[in-house]
Amino acid sequence: MSNHDVPLRSRRLLVCVLSMLLAFSVTHLAWADVATSQEGLPVELVIDTDIPLEEQLETNRALYEAGKEAMPDKGLLEGILGMFSSEEKPHYAIVPTLAENAPKLRGDLVQVEGIYEADPEEEGRGVLRSMDAEILVELVGGVSPVGFDATDGPDGQPVMITGRVETEADQALVRAEEMVPSAMISGLRMARIYEMSEQWASAFEWYETIATDVAMTTRPFAAFARIRAGEIALHYLNDEKKARAQYSAAWRPYSIEHEGQPTYFTWVPQEDNGWEKRPAAEVMQPRLENLSKELLGYRIVDLFVRLAGGNPALGVILMAILVRVAIYPLTKKQIESQRRMQAIQPQIKELQKEHATDKQKFQEEFWALCKEHDCSPLGGCLPMLIQMPILIFLYRGIHDYIVQFHHTSFLWVDNLAQPDIYLLVAYTISMVAFQKVAGQSQPTADPQQQQQQQMMTYMMPLMFFFFFRSFPAAFMLYWLGSNVIYLIEHLILGRTMHIEGTEETPAKAGASAEKKDGKARSGFVAQMLEAAKRQGGGDGEEQVRPASYADRQKQEKSGKRGKSR
Repeated sequence: MSNHDVPLRSRRLLVCVLSMLLAFSVTHLAWADVATSQEGLPVELVIDTDIPLEEQLETNRALYEAGKEAMPDKGLLEGILGMFSSEEKPHYAIVPTLAENAPKLRGDLVQVEGIYEADPEEEGRGVLRSMDAEILVELVGGVSPVGFDATDGPDGQPVMITGRVETEADQALVRAEEMVPSAMISGLRMARIYEMSEQWASAFEWYETIATDVAMTTRPFAAFARIRAGEIALHYLNDEKKARAQYSAAWRPYSIEHEGQPTYFTWVPQEDNGWEKRPAAEVMQPRLENLSKELLGYRIVDLFVRLAGGNPALGVILMAILVRVAIYPLTKKQIESQRRMQAIQPQIKELQKEHATDKQKFQEEFWALCKEHDCSPLGGCLPMLIQMPILIFLYRGIHDYIVQFHHTSFLWVDNLAQPDIYLLVAYTISMVAFQKVAGQSQPTADPQQQQQQQMMTYMMPLMFFFFFRSFPAAFMLYWLGSNVIYLIEHLILGRTMHIEGTEETPAKAGASAEKKDGKARSGFVAQMLEAAKRQGGGDGEEQVRPASYADRQKQEKSGKRGKSR
């Protein structure tokens, strides 16, 4: 080794280290510059740097609290009752939509929010700006802004306006019937101020507060709040778990499209110290993919997708088939139990009549009968109980793999990452069929219980229909496939397996003949003969009927032993 090689290698090492530090610095500055650069942000998110940040923080906190107080706090019952109320309710609109479609929306009662700028020349009039668009605002006579005690008035402040849409010289105008502070914009501004002060934990907390507020989750800036919370958790709090939770919660509601165009947008900082408006799904997709691909659920779903030739829909169906094959022994045992329960239905009905007034005695006799025939009315529950943790795990896996299901189609479903109403209806129908078949494993002679079972056959799938409305189509495809495979298994096994006791034995044949004969002799003469027997005039020795089903079985067994001797 020459003496010239050492300095050369040292210089190369130094260059590499400096390059890495430079790359890190550029990346860090791109995120840190949110404190100084606001170019490209909508007016709602721009913070006036000429006013002390602490002062603006207190002002926006007061406006947020006033805005929250002005929002209707309705519970579930009030919400349901409101659906049947004839009172007109305002619908939420955004300034760009009103600016573009004012003639079509004329006369509508709307709620709209943005930054209000009062007209200095005409009292009660002003302009509402939001997302690079603006509309005119005019306060209806006698209406005054409420909740702006922390400021000199609504001028320059975030407001929420309720009023009628009109037009003035082909420009949108809202005749405001109410003007209060906008809790959402005030909260977002607080989060931005905490960012500019580099108080990352507080910024994350306020972004998350806005994103999780039920009244705000469908508004455009909710996507920005949720994604921004994820960015802060990832880059400043170094908490991948929190970041993944934010991106996962944001994916389903904010990745939707309308006629092939993104519905929700967000703003991300750029290396040139500005902000760029981009579709929310485009921003979330690589981040969520990187944070999820190491999870166990993601890897398992990805394995099945690879086995299915890279088709995510076929991978889900393959998972349903494999799980059904794995629990096939339990399914077979369940169907055997169903067949045995069906075979002893006449005895169950007989016990029901015999112990109509003694429910406890009926239960004892019923379970003794089931034990003798090696069956159980709960046999159909075991496969479902075994499946529940599997379903929960697969749901988590599908949830972790959700980015890969985006824009994946199957039959009529365009996007397996989003809910699909027709697939949900198909699943509900399969669930009704599943309930009918599973109900056969829990037969009962009690008419009231039978009625309850029939009601649950339809009520449970209906409850699931409403519960699963927001679930991704990929998960519904799995459960639909699982139900269909189960029904096919039940049909095949029900036709091919032979269960001892299901075929008609000579004793059952005799009982059937006696029953038919009894029906034939159910006239007046038969009733007279029965009355004579009860009074001691019957033919032959009176037979004492055992008190219980178990005693009758002992008597029958002892009789058989006596004959064999």
